[in-house]
Amino acid sequence: MAELARHALRRLSRGLARAEAGVATRRGGLVLFAVGLAVYALQSIALPVIPGRDFGTYLRFYDQMWEWESVLPMSMLFRTPLAPLVIGVSLDAAGGYGAQVVLAVLYAASILAWSRAALAFGRRAALLTAVVLLLYPGYGILFHGLASEPIAAAAVAAWALALSRAAVRPTPARFGLVGLGIAAAALSRPGNQVLLLFALLPLVLSIPWRRRIACTAAALAVAALLLGGWAVNNGLRYDDYTVARGGNAYLPFFRTFTTDHIVSPDNGPASRELADRVERELLTQEPYRSYGVTAERFFALGADREFEDVVNLTDRVWGWDSDYAMMRKVALEAVRAHPGDYASGVLETFVDELWDPLFVALPGSEPEPSGQAGGAAGDSDEIVVGGRRLPRPSGGAMIPAARMGFFSTTPDGHIREVWTSPTAHEVVFSDPADQRRFDELGAEVDRLAALVPPYPGNEWLTRQYSRSSKLFPRLLLWLAAGAIGLALRRPARIRLAAAFALVALVPALFNSLMIYSTIEFVVPFAPALVVFGAGGLVGARRAAEGGVRGR
Repeated sequence: MAELARHALRRLSRGLARAEAGVATRRGGLVLFAVGLAVYALQSIALPVIPGRDFGTYLRFYDQMWEWESVLPMSMLFRTPLAPLVIGVSLDAAGGYGAQVVLAVLYAASILAWSRAALAFGRRAALLTAVVLLLYPGYGILFHGLASEPIAAAAVAAWALALSRAAVRPTPARFGLVGLGIAAAALSRPGNQVLLLFALLPLVLSIPWRRRIACTAAALAVAALLLGGWAVNNGLRYDDYTVARGGNAYLPFFRTFTTDHIVSPDNGPASRELADRVERELLTQEPYRSYGVTAERFFALGADREFEDVVNLTDRVWGWDSDYAMMRKVALEAVRAHPGDYASGVLETFVDELWDPLFVALPGSEPEPSGQAGGAAGDSDEIVVGGRRLPRPSGGAMIPAARMGFFSTTPDGHIREVWTSPTAHEVVFSDPADQRRFDELGAEVDRLAALVPPYPGNEWLTRQYSRSSKLFPRLLLWLAAGAIGLALRRPARIRLAAAFALVALVPALFNSLMIYSTIEFVVPFAPALVVFGAGGLVGARRAAEGGVRGR
């Protein structure tokens, strides 16, 4: 028995040695890509491609992007084009199965890209990164949802590979590719503009200052050219020269209002002015009037639907061109009045994003508990307000829907939402041609949405696969492992390793400053912490590198 065990260990050791030797070769890359496709196929037995977060908004963007003027301009300004383009074209050309093939290719290619990025720390680190990502349930789950996140994850993976290679052999051309990757990530999801910070990486590399400045300028110039071009497109089409509209509405107002609930008329003059407008122009209208929402409840319990109405109110009262400056003022007053509440909330969200796993459920099945507010078990379908029975709003909300949806806001107010009862409302356009185009848009979105999921999947297997996320080592553990490994082993390219840690931590912190914990926003950057952990735990030591350029 002992001899058999030793023989098995020898064979395992030889197999690992061969895998480690081949991970950096072209053949090894092809094998890893094929294994990625096979793993995705196994996942897909249970989990087909399904609608992801805000799926319909990407379809609306796709259907309008071919028109110079759009019937819903806010839906075009709030998103960036890459995710709608990939999702829309794949569905339009090949249906749900075609979209699944596209996501499978992006999944396998992104794992290959992260593994090649980890080669900066040695072949063992690259092999460990590949194996871990293939076993990471949350990463596979991400690529089964049609939303911006899998598209952004693929763009981030390509950018990380460019960043790794540029840091090892820094040239302006290589950092120009880094700038291209930053632009691609930002055009997949607007929040990824925070990656512009990493265009400054050349400034900390051990290279001559002239080359540091040239490399930094190349990265910034390429990113600025592409993102600026998209901003000009938005300016010419919608008179708003921005990559994506709404930053001031979210950072930090969304969090202070919907999560920390620290927005109050007592915070300062801007807060009092907003509260006065809310009382006079929102709470006297449906659905707030029938559901008895007071100003005190509005600010104490405000959530996503109320936030949408604040956005619309701000555009109407302070003007579309104000770019939500009033919401920014109100939020800053809230943070100054309650700094401890805001800081503790941000920290809690930040830790949650680095600890909580990502779950999934098939459409129509019971989702995993998420900790989001909702009605208590056993609640009736009705509530009594002022002696009147009304339908209970979903999700524990105060109202059944925003008075005016987020995408109904316009510069000139030509879109209205007319309420005919406490629950019934419809979108109305001042121009009948716009109304017809809106109806056509809805029909086209419904046609594309009906293509997913392409097959039913298996609810029980999907639930087990989802629950397996709990078994995967949490991102904080990869961060701790990498930090301990760097401190004790002192492997090569410590500065690049630290940069990879920041690749995950900076976006997570940025999200935490403006929104509640949303794990889907963090998973695209999770492989960076795996690379960091692999570099610290098994990365090649400096002596083994024989001297490291650009470390």
